[in-house]
Amino acid sequence: MIPALMAMPYVGPILTFATSRVGLPLVIAGGVILIYEGVPIGPLRYIPYAGPALANLVDGRVDRQYSAGQFAERLVWQEQQRKALAQLAAKAEAKQKEIDAAAQAYVDQQNTDAVRIADLEQAIRDQKDEDLGPPDQKNGPVCRAGIPARVSTQLDAVGR
Repeated sequence: MIPALMAMPYVGPILTFATSRVGLPLVIAGGVILIYEGVPIGPLRYIPYAGPALANLVDGRVDRQYSAGQFAERLVWQEQQRKALAQLAAKAEAKQKEIDAAAQAYVDQQNTDAVRIADLEQAIRDQKDEDLGPPDQKNGPVCRAGIPARVSTQLDAVGR
């Protein structure tokens, strides 16, 4: 087979040099570098389906280690993202609980105020009924306060 290759133009001198005393170490060094570094395929790597298959065939040790490092770094980053999202969800849940508690306290206060207001309005009506009695004939007409101090103070507390 070697004699047939030697007859081809340009192949014969290349084979002669590759098997010579100087060429053989160069071929071995080139082979080691090729195995270690791989064949640079450049943008061919991005061709769908064919690129990854071609990269698996011709990538060297450096490319495989680089890919493994990228994969490990991606896993670490994804784990950090999951933790950050879990923390954000926990913070959002805590904030929502605070908001719900404040809303419930507001509703409870409104309910309490509604009862207090109803009691005070009833007290005002009762007071008006008492005030509308016949005027005292001895002292003449009397100007009475519209709302007693007790009811007024309670109304101030409610905010009406």
